[in-house]
Amino acid sequence: MMVGMGRETGQAGVAGVILAGGKSSRFGSNKALALHQACPLIQGIAARITPLFSETLLVTNTPEIYAFLGWPMAGDLYPGCGPLAGIHAALKTIKSPRAFVCACDMPLIEAKLIRFLAELPDEADLLLPWTGQGPEPLCAIYRKSALPVIEEHLREGKCKLGALYERLSIRRVSEEEILAVVPDLTAFANVNRCHELEALAGKEGLRP
Repeated sequence: MMVGMGRETGQAGVAGVILAGGKSSRFGSNKALALHQACPLIQGIAARITPLFSETLLVTNTPEIYAFLGWPMAGDLYPGCGPLAGIHAALKTIKSPRAFVCACDMPLIEAKLIRFLAELPDEADLLLPWTGQGPEPLCAIYRKSALPVIEEHLREGKCKLGALYERLSIRRVSEEEILAVVPDLTAFANVNRCHELEALAGKEGLRP
């Protein structure tokens, strides 16, 4: 495991985490490495997160692919269990009591939204954006206190993130709160297919 370098500024008590464990079956290739604005998609996301946190972590089972990022890395302890296994690996690895977790396919993620979430004072296990389109568990703040429930679910083969909601204390971050920080909800947009990446690139070009 690589040792992360400290930074001059960062959200106290929160680590910045990117999950890069998906199979990208619908995309046709590793979407984390798809070019967006002339650089790999994951590199642009890492560039937005790096200045915000003194501790960062990339969760991946193929660390050699992402060595160019220079981030500390950890692998799943429960392979094949999707994002939940990645969140578990992150919470087991980080030193900070909380983690901002996002997926590697969210090119429009905004630093001011991340900062807003990380600065919300709350002791809940999960600080979860919840818009009219539903919850956004891959752009959320997880506390280490969630680990026992997450581990129990993984041991039992329950890999769906939504199954956690009844077991954890959750602070829902409403759409109204989010729109007071960012102009729209495109920060949550993720990429599953090539044409979606092209469409999001167009949206980003129209943003102020």
